[in-house]
Amino acid sequence: MSLEMFIKSLFQQGMDAGLTACEAYYVQGESFRVSIYEGEIDQYSVNNTRGISFRGLIDGKMGYAYSEVLDEPALSMLIKSVISNAKLIESEDSEFIYDGHGTYKEVIGFNEGLQKIEVADKIQLAKDLEKITLAQNDKVKGVEYCVVQSGESIMRIVNTKGMDKQFKSNAMIAIIVPIIEDNGRMYTGEAFQATQSFEEFDISALAKEAVEDGMRYIGADSVPSGQYNILLKNTVSADLLDTFTGIFKAENVQKGLSRLKGQLNQPIASELVSIIDDALLEGGLASAPFDAEGAPTATKTVVKNGVLQTYLYNLKTAAIDGVSTTGNAAKATFASPVDIAPYHFYVEKGNQTFEQLMTQMGDGLYITELAGLHAGANAVTGDFSLAAKGMRVENGKCTTPVEQITLGGNFYTLLKQINGIADDLHFGMPSSGGCFGSPAICIPNMSIGGKNE
Repeated sequence: MSLEMFIKSLFQQGMDAGLTACEAYYVQGESFRVSIYEGEIDQYSVNNTRGISFRGLIDGKMGYAYSEVLDEPALSMLIKSVISNAKLIESEDSEFIYDGHGTYKEVIGFNEGLQKIEVADKIQLAKDLEKITLAQNDKVKGVEYCVVQSGESIMRIVNTKGMDKQFKSNAMIAIIVPIIEDNGRMYTGEAFQATQSFEEFDISALAKEAVEDGMRYIGADSVPSGQYNILLKNTVSADLLDTFTGIFKAENVQKGLSRLKGQLNQPIASELVSIIDDALLEGGLASAPFDAEGAPTATKTVVKNGVLQTYLYNLKTAAIDGVSTTGNAAKATFASPVDIAPYHFYVEKGNQTFEQLMTQMGDGLYITELAGLHAGANAVTGDFSLAAKGMRVENGKCTTPVEQITLGGNFYTLLKQINGIADDLHFGMPSSGGCFGSPAICIPNMSIGGKNE
């Protein structure tokens, strides 16, 4: 059965069964992945997926169901499941199906040139990446992980209120993790590149970045426990923002799972800090013209000069607060419930270079890597205690590598204590939860657990 016929029949039979409004969320995708080990293909996969999520209102309650099959039995199953699931709901919160009003901006998420790249060319790219990485210097003894993957997807939302929106996107990612050996000790580095253009891949630069990332830790040792001025690398700052992004989601605020409740239009961070959520970033791999409920997206300032401007809303949470949705409804997969997620969520860059910021700090630690971001961080309280690596900074210059330390603190407090932001904004790898970015940031007097003198 064609998609058009399936949706038409689904809506007709659903309304006949008593639904007052219904919606179909359809996703079709194709993904490719290859990993290389010692010049040969280690793993290879090509996957095609499609599925439809169906939801409907009956007696003011919203029921959900999904199927990977579009046939007659699936029609009956979806409708029965939606109705039975809706009857089990005890929550009094209102749920909505969007009617498609508003202004939708154009977002170009699909590159036809990337779609035309042959599988053989992607495999060769991965092989070349490993080869160039191994040739960087004689300390590179192997490659732990070398992967090239690509994907494309179509998302379509159709409902009985007149909405019919579709968005097509594709992207490609390369990741490399070299193994470096020095005096019997092993170190690893890592680098990735994500783009919508095959021609933009610079595997020589990627290999160089990954090896330099690992080489910086050669001879690393711990430092005495104490309070240190801290400079967080842009990738580390972005990872922290990713870990604690839930504090900005309206659902968590409403449930008391965020200390930002009641803080709208109040200072929650240093005046240097502005945080943006941009769904329309040109060339951004997380950009989209509408969210998972079909509401139009936008570029919005979440924090401006330290002052909280808005939470991130979907339709349900916006209704609870009596405001409009911010277009942040999200679904991790077609089968997932409607959640909230950002798009390109980032700290705005400052007006200092990285070198100027390090000079300003003077003495301290430059943190270049954090581990245990989920196990060692409490997204509700903001507390974190994370294994870290980096460099000692003396007189504004990096000196010796540092490892076996723990960075401890509180994210809410960290936001308020930021005293410097560089201009080196960098975005991490995109995921279903958004794409997070930050410049390097400086925080005075943070707690470091290290060795006892």
